[in-house]
Amino acid sequence: MMDYLRYYICTLMVLAGIVGFMLGSHWMWAGVATFPVLLVLDLLFGKDHARRSITLPHLADVPLYLHVILMFVLYGSFAWRLGSGVGTETLAVVGGFLSLVWLSAVPGVPVVHELMHRHGVVPRFFAKIGSAFFADMNRDVSHLITHHIHFDTPRDSDTAFRGENVFSFMWRATKGSYLDAWETEKRRMSVKGKSVWSPQSLVVWGIVSMLSIAAGCGIIGGVAAGLIALLAMVGAKFALEALNFLQHYGLVRQEGVAMEKHHTWNHLSAVSRAVGYEITTHIDHHKNGDLRFDELVPYPEAPQMPSIFICAFMAVIPPFWTRYSQKRLRDWDQTFANSAERKLAREANRRAGWPDWLGEPTEAIPA
Repeated sequence: MMDYLRYYICTLMVLAGIVGFMLGSHWMWAGVATFPVLLVLDLLFGKDHARRSITLPHLADVPLYLHVILMFVLYGSFAWRLGSGVGTETLAVVGGFLSLVWLSAVPGVPVVHELMHRHGVVPRFFAKIGSAFFADMNRDVSHLITHHIHFDTPRDSDTAFRGENVFSFMWRATKGSYLDAWETEKRRMSVKGKSVWSPQSLVVWGIVSMLSIAAGCGIIGGVAAGLIALLAMVGAKFALEALNFLQHYGLVRQEGVAMEKHHTWNHLSAVSRAVGYEITTHIDHHKNGDLRFDELVPYPEAPQMPSIFICAFMAVIPPFWTRYSQKRLRDWDQTFANSAERKLAREANRRAGWPDWLGEPTEAIPA
């Protein structure tokens, strides 16, 4: 039963945001306050290497679809609160904005990620709608067509290079995903003899979806509510790219070479897995992208990173992240990489200005 219930932690996160907006004042911070709470819980519960046991998959899918519905309630309650008055505190509005950003990204991104990998019309529709809340309604295009083919190579804008910090990566990855979607849709519409700005274009529908949500918030709570909602969706897009930053950071792979267990990072802590709908069980997901979240195998013997919450905290302080990631990548280079990948790794270290720990003599990284 716990394997069904654990994913409702995502539902509780969004409900915390909704209740906070309904109460107003300092409660507007309730949504974003789930981040430190989950971080502490992830540390307390520790590693989770168990496989999930789900015999009723449709029942396990309920919180996925419920999440997309609750996102409309979340944005609507935020707009209602702004229209009704949040009190005199400017900080309340800031808390509301940050709560929207956080909850649109997490658990929003993991939910949409799971649904976009499904083949049915209903899950793909919900994925499209859900992705509007992080300003990337055509995320499935860049993710399925580019990322899952070219990950760990320079052709993938979702793979962070060694030495790259999360702030510069967010801009590069955002540009890459939008360009992927634009070029792919432009080719698709060209085959039909239509412009990418045609009413049938997915690019147009993506823009319309975002603006419709913002307009709805504006109708409920006024112009300020609509503008803040729009900014929150854009902010969530950058938060999404911060998640991408962590999952392939610094890894290298020869273009066209088959996926192996060491070609991505796992974050196998209990809360990270539940909040991420197993997106942090990332290795098996890349081995077989058609597997449901509950079917993924953890592979604790493969390359590991700690709690994704801890990694996110370190990433926003680049010196901390560089210091830690160098240790993990040195182990990856020396333990997991094959000879061709070691050549790529040495070149990546050189470009980053990092020690050449695969060369002679090996330079030590400070403990």
